[in-house]
Amino acid sequence: MASIIATVLPGLEHVLENEIRTKITDATIETIERGKVYFNSCLPTDALLVLRTADNLYKWIHRFRVGPHKIHLAGIEQEISRIELCWPNRNRARPVSFKVNASRIGKHTYSRFEAAEACARGIAKRAATCSHDLSGTHEMEFRLDIVHEEAVFSLRLTDAAFRYRREERTFTHAALRPTVAHALVWLSRPGATDVVVDPCCGSGTIVSERLAYPYFQICGGDRDEEAVTAAQENVGINDHVPIQLWDARRLPLDAGHVDKVVTNLPFGRQISADEHIPSLYQDVFMEMKRVLKKKGFVLCLTDADAALHAAAERIGFSCSKEATLSLKGLHPSVYLLRNE
Repeated sequence: MASIIATVLPGLEHVLENEIRTKITDATIETIERGKVYFNSCLPTDALLVLRTADNLYKWIHRFRVGPHKIHLAGIEQEISRIELCWPNRNRARPVSFKVNASRIGKHTYSRFEAAEACARGIAKRAATCSHDLSGTHEMEFRLDIVHEEAVFSLRLTDAAFRYRREERTFTHAALRPTVAHALVWLSRPGATDVVVDPCCGSGTIVSERLAYPYFQICGGDRDEEAVTAAQENVGINDHVPIQLWDARRLPLDAGHVDKVVTNLPFGRQISADEHIPSLYQDVFMEMKRVLKKKGFVLCLTDADAALHAAAERIGFSCSKEATLSLKGLHPSVYLLRNE
């Protein structure tokens, strides 16, 4: 049974934990830390790639104590050099290339880069048929996370294509990270009979993530032509998933047609200088209430908390906060608005 570390945007640990418990049938959760969920599973790595809220997956290798001073870098090197590592095609003549990334929290007199170098020296001591490669063409990537006096050493199992879904995807200004979009989708409890709308779809990230699950109909739209074009390219041609140029305050949808609205509301850098968030939210929420079925709901992301609460109360939505994220220096929250 392998020990796995799944990393996630801080604030979404409980969402990832629920996804792991639901999708990984033999998973046992070991511990949850900020931005990380540790679990055990006998399933192969390919079977773990269904975890779409996770940014990356790592195989946990070793946990050990570290000192705070530069003299203790030798201890890191020595500790790593004792670990038995499994290298791909280890019998071939050409050395296996690797890279080490490190993070550091606490009062240490060495940098994370110096810690990474010490770790790399330890790996090189252990395996003569390997070479430290910083050019970006490495075959294996290790990670050393130091938190005060404890270090966790792991092997990265996923690449950038896992986090961003596919390398050729088009992202527009202020596009939502796919893993965050998936967290919203997962919190919406996707069902096969859902009629789902993203009225502020941008480049279509939430729509794309919702396509991972059965649905009856998905609609998306935005008032920005460039964003709509990108969304259409990202989502592809699908008669059941139309992407339209529209204004979220005047949706071309019948009243009471929609089960769930899942969206990243305009906030922060997404708002133009002449936009007034409180009045925008009030108008958008009023339109959402019109198209929602009775008992339907809105799952949305924003950092404009006061504007959201005021608009929700005025329109008649009940409101609860589901999570608060740490995202690029901002702290937006996920809100559930119910059409009672």
